[in-house]
Amino acid sequence: MGVKIGDVNNTAIANSLMSTDDRSTSTLLFDVQDRMVKAGEVFEVTFKGAEKVQGYQFTLNLAGLEVTDILETDGVKRDNFGVFADALTTSVDGAGEFTVKFRASRPGRLSEMLGVSSRITRAEAYGLTNDRKDVALRFNNGTTSTIAGVGFELYQNQPNPFVNKTLVGFHLPEATEATLTVYDETGRMLVTQKGQFGKGYNAIAIDRALLNTTGVMYYKLETATDAATKKMIQTK
Repeated sequence: MGVKIGDVNNTAIANSLMSTDDRSTSTLLFDVQDRMVKAGEVFEVTFKGAEKVQGYQFTLNLAGLEVTDILETDGVKRDNFGVFADALTTSVDGAGEFTVKFRASRPGRLSEMLGVSSRITRAEAYGLTNDRKDVALRFNNGTTSTIAGVGFELYQNQPNPFVNKTLVGFHLPEATEATLTVYDETGRMLVTQKGQFGKGYNAIAIDRALLNTTGVMYYKLETATDAATKKMIQTK
């Protein structure tokens, strides 16, 4: 239905997470009414920003949900969204809320079927004083609320395939030590980089001179509590 990458502050690089910014100072919360849904049910979900901002963008991971429509308003149009098989991206200037119509392919609770991510469009918002904010969902069920932001994420290296250099981006929910290791197809370790990284988006550059090989490789990011692995390709 469309591929909207998003660029709230005109710094995005299409299909990549290669730009770096100052650390965020706070979080823009989107209030969502949490509830159970049935398989085959078609329903609307309104995401209401808790404060006024200049704009925002993020990826919404979908588990068992299909986007059937975007409800347009004066400040939000369908062009502000990109629909994927398992995700919805949005990039909006000014408007404080938006509504999406979903169809559920299985039963479940909304708070377990929707999640903020930076895997396609980087999750960030800009306040009225140009301060950068994180983005999170606040699920309300009438008596309690649960806040869910971007967690541990390892992103696809950019560019991929690459010739001379590539960048591996990742998101950490808290500042911590992390180790990035690259392996060849036989499992032989090619390079390891360890360091202390801040909360939020981080990136590590990998030069072909460090790898001393070509073809398919795997890279793994590990912290004390999380780990993820992805594949990359180095060409001659």
